Amino acid sequence: MKDFTKYMNILKVTLAVIGIGVCLFLFGGPNNTAELSEIETFRDGAKMNAATYYTIFILIACVALVLIFFIAQLISNPKKTLMSIVGIVAALVLYVVLYSVGSNDTVTSLGLSSDFADVSSSTISATTAGLYVVFIGLGVAILAILGGRLLGKVIK
Repeated sequence: MKDFTKYMNILKVTLAVIGIGVCLFLFGGPNNTAELSEIETFRDGAKMNAATYYTIFILIACVALVLIFFIAQLISNPKKTLMSIVGIVAALVLYVVLYSVGSNDTVTSLGLSSDFADVSSSTISATTAGLYVVFIGLGVAILAILGGRLLGKVIK
């Protein structure tokens, strides 16, 4: 186990150093006041591709690790993992219902600047549904914490 921790630390540092190096490539690029041809050349160049593909690699690796962890947990501790799946599915169902209901908000009622005039109503509905799901989840968590304490005191 000690060797595994050592190798994981080496991997973390290596990925971080590579990520920092790739990000430094982007600092050498043109700013937004440069010529359009210069910006397009940088966008299609090797430095930008390196940063883009490294980011895609890291995201795919993270998703794969989450899925592997989830499957390992499902095998080793199925009851708790199934309860987690129920929670995720409940949040998804709540999000779909809230998204289907939609939102009465518009670009003008939200007071968005003219830079955001092209925001669609589906984007506003998706954002509103996501915020409601997060706030409902926080409310349920707070109620569970407080209710658990009160229930613990009542049982004692």
